[in-house]
Amino acid sequence: MLNPEDKDDSCETPEPAGPPQRSVNMLQGCRSVDEFERLNKIDEGTYGVVYRAREKKTGEIIALKKVKMEKEHEGFPLTSLREINILLSSHHSSVVDVKEVVVGSSLDSIFMVMEYMEHDLRGLIESMRQPFS
Repeated sequence: MLNPEDKDDSCETPEPAGPPQRSVNMLQGCRSVDEFERLNKIDEGTYGVVYRAREKKTGEIIALKKVKMEKEHEGFPLTSLREINILLSSHHSSVVDVKEVVVGSSLDSIFMVMEYMEHDLRGLIESMRQPFS
């Protein structure tokens, strides 16, 4: 008969490790885009303009994507909400990391603070000599 104090925990199935959880203080609100210095424009697409920028406090180089709001009359663009949600929930070394969302001086001035990458996928594909395996 087993003594309850001699319980062997090695047979228990460990809980699967989920993706790391982001810690965001919702009471603090969004930071201002003024905490970043825009260095140069990288590219402009259908959904936004991307800048290379530097966080003033840390000196970290980041990508700053300004969400295009000009065609929206009914609130925040659904495509941008989807993009932010997918990127915030993705935790993979091959997927760019969204660090936070910051605001400008007006309601239509929203920016995604993202990990900076030297190359984008489209540029790599266009310049490569042979396709990815």
